Amino acid sequence: MMGEKRGFLFSGKPRLIEDIIDIYRFTIPLEDEQAVMSYLVHEAMLDQEGRGSIYSERTELLFHEERVPLGRPFFAQEPPVRTMIQHLAGITVIVQRGQGDTIARAALEMGVCIPSVTFGIGAGLRDKLGLIRITIPAEKEIVNIISPQHDVQGVLVRLIEAGKLDQPGKGFIFTYPVLRGVLNTRLYSGRHLSAATLGQIVTALDELKGSTAWRRKFTSTTDHKHSRKRSYLRDLEDLSIFCTEGRATELAQVAMDAGASGATVRRLRRAGVGDAGQGKESPAREHLTMVLPSSQVEIVASALIAAGLFDERTYGEMMVRPVPEAYTYLAGTTRK
Repeated sequence: MMGEKRGFLFSGKPRLIEDIIDIYRFTIPLEDEQAVMSYLVHEAMLDQEGRGSIYSERTELLFHEERVPLGRPFFAQEPPVRTMIQHLAGITVIVQRGQGDTIARAALEMGVCIPSVTFGIGAGLRDKLGLIRITIPAEKEIVNIISPQHDVQGVLVRLIEAGKLDQPGKGFIFTYPVLRGVLNTRLYSGRHLSAATLGQIVTALDELKGSTAWRRKFTSTTDHKHSRKRSYLRDLEDLSIFCTEGRATELAQVAMDAGASGATVRRLRRAGVGDAGQGKESPAREHLTMVLPSSQVEIVASALIAAGLFDERTYGEMMVRPVPEAYTYLAGTTRK
């Protein structure tokens, strides 16, 4: 979040305030989405400022046929139906370690939403650069932002400029569809001299209006002109692999041998209920993600399956989601 200015006469930019958060990812049948999200909003009080965010996205899930399929949720009491914001989009920015704050500050200054920053290891293009690779750290920061769909183009332009992503080796940015969600509006932490904070007022207006269109941030054609000057990558898909710890590096190499240009690996922990999988499947997991042209997805996926993605050593799962737009520096590209 943004905090009160500090220093001589409160000069300079507002300071960044970091907070440790937990990020959970659930995979559920599409028909249960509204009920499960409403239940989580109610139980975790996510409709209150500062409690967190929740959003849903549609993905295709592929796993071993012997694994237990997704079940139906059970509620002791039917959860109340919650109003969700629709017409959202996700933006993921992968930058070098230490540059995540630059992207996070740019997002906060735009008032988009609370950004989350996680850490990972990059593989792919860096390994193909020979001696030049020593100038590009393998450690990455992954910044995730949820934006109203009508502001995505403007946000993309601002983030590319803030992270200097149009320069070699600076990073990669891509978008993905979000169905609906409840977003954390507490962008600022400090003294408040009124009965309600600005975030609480914004949340109330969102509910009254039924959308975020009333607070559109980029109404001029300036950002669209900047957007047209850049060569965005389109017709892409995000291929995500979840596997036991220690297997992601090997699978990343398999993917690159099959045509993937790069990948990012980060560590996760699988949480289970009851005795399912205990003593057999390790909770230590790795998440391998790569953005590919749609024409390459089936080729790379087949190579990963042949390499043992679904065996008892890997316990892999594969998810695919569309990537409407992406951007990174590409040598030799011309502006549109």
